[in-house]
Amino acid sequence: MNKGLIIAIVLIVAVVLFMTQSDKKEVSEPAMTKAPPPVQVEPSPAEPAAPEVSLQEAFEMNRAMYGKGHSFAWNGEQHTTDHPEEIEASKEATQANAEALLASAMAKNAEVAKLGFEWKLTGDILKKAQQSIDQGNFQQALNLAAQAKYHARIGIEQYHYAQANWHLSVPE
Repeated sequence: MNKGLIIAIVLIVAVVLFMTQSDKKEVSEPAMTKAPPPVQVEPSPAEPAAPEVSLQEAFEMNRAMYGKGHSFAWNGEQHTTDHPEEIEASKEATQANAEALLASAMAKNAEVAKLGFEWKLTGDILKKAQQSIDQGNFQQALNLAAQAKYHARIGIEQYHYAQANWHLSVPE
């Protein structure tokens, strides 16, 4: 380290310490006063109380924090952080289940391809899933097929978002 950098760091630390010491004030005990009781606002029967976050927001938040396989409560109901495709992939790893999920993933991918929103990597994942079936690795095939189906589902969501929000791409 050069001398100038060390001096600058020491000066910054000294200023920060000085500022924090001068900001400290004597704090007296707060006066004990009785707070008024909280006002209870009941929703009218015609307007049920809206949840603070949507189910999708609650799912995404819990998925980000805990990953898959976590349970959470939302609006009085229990939900999990598993995507539907992950639930499908958790079936028994048999050739029949792997082939069925692969067929479902291929159909979903054909659907998104027809819309023009197919992801480039999904085709390779489908090929790898088929190779896994051919090699007898059915669990890997289930996982790959579930991943491909997830990509196709998200591609369809992207299509619908683009259709609803295309005007945001047009310069003013």
